[in-house]
Amino acid sequence: MNRKGDLLAQKHPLRYNQNMKIKKIAKPLIIIFSSIFVLCALLQLLCLFFVYQSFRPLPSINAPDSPHFVQERKRPYNSNDPVEVLNYNEKERCYPILKSISQKVSIKSFDGLNLNAHLAEHKEEATNHNYIILMHGFRDSSKIVSPYAIHFYNKGFNILVPGQRGHGWSEGKHIDMSAFTPQDVKSWIDFICQKDGDAKIALWGISMGGSTVMRATGLSLPSNVVCCIEDCGFSSAWDEFVYQMKTAYKIPGKLMMPYFNLYCKRKLGIDCKIISAKDDLKRSVTPTLFIHGDADTFVPFYMLNEVYDSAACTKEMLIIPAADHARSAFAAPESYWQATDNFLAKYF
Repeated sequence: MNRKGDLLAQKHPLRYNQNMKIKKIAKPLIIIFSSIFVLCALLQLLCLFFVYQSFRPLPSINAPDSPHFVQERKRPYNSNDPVEVLNYNEKERCYPILKSISQKVSIKSFDGLNLNAHLAEHKEEATNHNYIILMHGFRDSSKIVSPYAIHFYNKGFNILVPGQRGHGWSEGKHIDMSAFTPQDVKSWIDFICQKDGDAKIALWGISMGGSTVMRATGLSLPSNVVCCIEDCGFSSAWDEFVYQMKTAYKIPGKLMMPYFNLYCKRKLGIDCKIISAKDDLKRSVTPTLFIHGDADTFVPFYMLNEVYDSAACTKEMLIIPAADHARSAFAAPESYWQATDNFLAKYF
């Protein structure tokens, strides 16, 4: 005790005792509130980081019709991996073909965005009413899905390859993790039906595009839509974020997600809880082929069973052994194309 404290204790013992009690209470309170402030600041920074990683839009330089088009890759190209070599070579071969045979078409989304797509039609065949809409994945473009588009085109289908909102070609302030893009798919379906009242339409999507088309089948779609193929789509945005936080960033995703979701709702108007393909599939009447590689570590393999078991529609499943994320068609081309072609033949 210092001299001042001694004097106060001698002259005013009651006041001294009160001061000591206040100090004893104040110190832990200061520590608690300081810890809460630091924790909230860290949570805010983490939310900003995950929003930047997950929702930031691609610049227009990533638009396929840009003269400065640059395709971002989610992972380095491994020239020693035959699957990656085939994937790379097929994109380089098929993308120029896609551009040469297609025209750019545009529509307005339900919320006023300009959406663009490649449309390639077999115009020499006046009786060809068969279409496939192909939805690309997270931070990808039409270049990524060009091998699939050219395969289906060579099989006689008219193909439509939209640029998803926020991906540089179509408008959008942010990527939406398939929050609103199912409605965009419905708008593209309406676009085709207005062009061709006899159109028969299949939906195909990969990764986030797979989740988009699964969710779209839960909407009230016209009878022109006859089937759907989804390749490695996530079961829900909430579950995918929890998984990524845990595996990629070693953060307890289950504890983090409620705060992150609140941030997303306030800042972006996106509720990750309702971005759920497994919930939408309960209302689906569109026959669907579910495809997943069992070595997928980006959208985990167990999500295949979640969406398959939830689907109320006629359904089939294809598992590709040892295939990583979005690599099933290149890890086992014969199995992949045989299964997809046979599935489509049932409805066209």
